[in-house]
Amino acid sequence: MRLRFAPSPTGFLHIGNARTAILNHLIAKKYGAALVLRIEDTDMERSSRESEESILKDLTWLGVRWHEGPDRGGEYGPYRQSERFDIYREYSERLLAGGKAYHCFCTAGELDEMRKASAETGSYEYSGRCRDLSEEEKKAFLAEGRKPTVRFRVPEGETVIVDDIIKGRVVFSSENIGGDFIIVRSDGVPVYNYIVIIDDALMKITHVVRGEDHLSNTPKQVLIARALGLPVPQYAHLSLVMGDDRKKLSKRHGITSVDMYRREGYLPESLLNYLAMLGWAAEGGVEIMPEDEIAAQIEIGKLAKSAAVFDFQKLRWMNGSYIRQYPQERLLELIEPYINEAGFDTKSVERPWLSEVVALLKGYCETLPDIQKLIGMFMADVNEPDAESDALLRQENAKAVIREARMLFEGEITAENFFSGLGDRIKAGTGLKGKDLFHSMRALLTGRLKGPELDRALPLIGFERCRKRVEYAYRKYAQ
Repeated sequence: MRLRFAPSPTGFLHIGNARTAILNHLIAKKYGAALVLRIEDTDMERSSRESEESILKDLTWLGVRWHEGPDRGGEYGPYRQSERFDIYREYSERLLAGGKAYHCFCTAGELDEMRKASAETGSYEYSGRCRDLSEEEKKAFLAEGRKPTVRFRVPEGETVIVDDIIKGRVVFSSENIGGDFIIVRSDGVPVYNYIVIIDDALMKITHVVRGEDHLSNTPKQVLIARALGLPVPQYAHLSLVMGDDRKKLSKRHGITSVDMYRREGYLPESLLNYLAMLGWAAEGGVEIMPEDEIAAQIEIGKLAKSAAVFDFQKLRWMNGSYIRQYPQERLLELIEPYINEAGFDTKSVERPWLSEVVALLKGYCETLPDIQKLIGMFMADVNEPDAESDALLRQENAKAVIREARMLFEGEITAENFFSGLGDRIKAGTGLKGKDLFHSMRALLTGRLKGPELDRALPLIGFERCRKRVEYAYRKYAQ
């Protein structure tokens, strides 16, 4: 079994293509198959080596592993289509010599006229006007400076049956393909539908798992394979990824590139897990699974036929679950840049203390940057109260708590005993209890009404920071 993932390097790795890559990776892992990475870069104007490098970087970050490709070679290279033009030229000559393709000298203007004329009748189909040109006519066109394309001669009355592993049996007729189609442009560059089947055959690809937007291209590829005597792989066309409006996922729905998910603080394991389960369900409805378990359970034929809806909130939830389970030291390494970005110097504090803080806060983070909303609670001398806490601290009950806390910090509360029994002492001094007491204490000492329990937070915040915060709040709210 040999599979392939064949991206075009014309931009970032889209989330839909990432899902295709992940599923190919998992299926290869399940069956011990080879996964080939092939770069389809025949769009000469839009393709770039920078985009290729970006795609490889994103795939590596996701955990996708390939066995052959442009970065590591292999028996069936080269693995960039732009480096295989000599191979394609040989097959083009074979088709031309056998009368299964021909040179077309129609200009862009003439083709536009044909399209306009067909608009009245419905769909456009190439008329075949260059199918049977004489040698004299060809020489005359060449003398005019016309550069011909190469068109594939679509056989009449031929049926193409695709036994798709996901979609089931799909039947196409050559009469509905749209007439003879171009396989080599006038500049000599071959087109995708032509060379993809040649590459799959020469690279010994046995299974093609790709998006269903390619299903309509499949009959053209099969006809070319028949004309050249090439084997046809088994196809499995994946349902598309949709936004919540049931339209194809695009920028209007939110983040659509893997690169942006990485920069937004998502973990590769959670993104791989989520995309693998987009259109597939594990046994027992389990949603969070390690990669090895997903690979063990997944089957191509059990992937959904209908479109999968991308749920951004579910991905955030899943990412938060992974953050809570992540190895602590590795999580600290990943989250540290976001702490520094928030204006705090992680090098200025003891690492074991910082690790404890992150361990306490990770349960409140769905993405890595979420730490920025809470880290000031522990690292700022005075964590300026947010709007909700500020409003509370202006109330009379809170002012009573502030005054009592200030008095305690000036007397019986010390660095040794401040976090044990502080609530009981303020309760005794103010007569307050329940949320009137503890919401006020939380707003006073952390500047936030949400976050970890005070009995866990105060030892890490420390006596000196708490004392400064009480003094600040007294001057701002309670004088």
